[in-house]
Amino acid sequence: MNMNRIGSILANKNLLPEDGLVIFGEARSGTTWLMELLSHIPNAIINWEPLHMEKGVVPREFNWGDRPYIPLDDKHEAHGDLIKDILSLRKYSEWTIGKNSLEGIVNGKIVLTKFVRANLLIPWICHNIKFRHKPILLLRHPIDTCLSQLKAFGNGYKDYGNIPSGINNTRFLQHRDILKNANNDLEYKIILWCINNMPLLDNFGLQDLVEVIYYEDLLLDPRKQIRFILERVIHYENIAEVMSFIPFRAASETSLNGLDSSPLMQLYKNIDAIDYRQKERIQIIFDHFELEMYNAFSPYRVSSKIKL
Repeated sequence: MNMNRIGSILANKNLLPEDGLVIFGEARSGTTWLMELLSHIPNAIINWEPLHMEKGVVPREFNWGDRPYIPLDDKHEAHGDLIKDILSLRKYSEWTIGKNSLEGIVNGKIVLTKFVRANLLIPWICHNIKFRHKPILLLRHPIDTCLSQLKAFGNGYKDYGNIPSGINNTRFLQHRDILKNANNDLEYKIILWCINNMPLLDNFGLQDLVEVIYYEDLLLDPRKQIRFILERVIHYENIAEVMSFIPFRAASETSLNGLDSSPLMQLYKNIDAIDYRQKERIQIIFDHFELEMYNAFSPYRVSSKIKL
């Protein structure tokens, strides 16, 4: 890819951060699939994982880490400038722009940014940028998500009490004891999921900031969910045309085994793979973090209740 040419093209576009469409979610929660479905919107430019620690665009001296948190009262002007530059493609890398064709970049008018490291940044980002299109938060059952993470990225953690590096990471110190007492890699991942997501799910007014989409709904009826996003979130006019382009049952490029013939079977396969005692231990973790949206015994959310 000719990065000099791409730089010249993007420099002349005047893309605005508030005009983009943003997808938030955990790693292995279905965000790539959702991004691929929405990438069929005409003139969309994919902005792929700009917070990746090695391949993304966050300067090392910022020390954002793998799951950064920035409070609303953050006074670092450079942080706000960076996120605006990211969402407007004024700052990019070959990694973040690499899922586009040159023609797509030339014709692009809307930036479609996909994050799996920015859930805790949602309140801060939405405070600093007044989006025209409500950002999307994709939620998948933590057991389903964490088992998929272990399959994709491996396991074998040496020290469950190790505190991840990065700014504003006191949340890990507060939960160091439960991290150290994890019985296995799955429980450790579940605890990390709770540490990195419960502050967001406990945030009053979350639904005013983002449109929450649930993975099981997307899996069982992707057409309904995408139509909802096009109608209510993007307010796109030519919905029927976009819908006709989308391969709803095609597996994502990051899918490990492709799609099962039955979406219902796919929904149950991860949770059915662990035994009852393990589920009981995971439920104790959920109870510790006061997670009420999911339990350890069903792939469906128990409640869609988010604090208002």
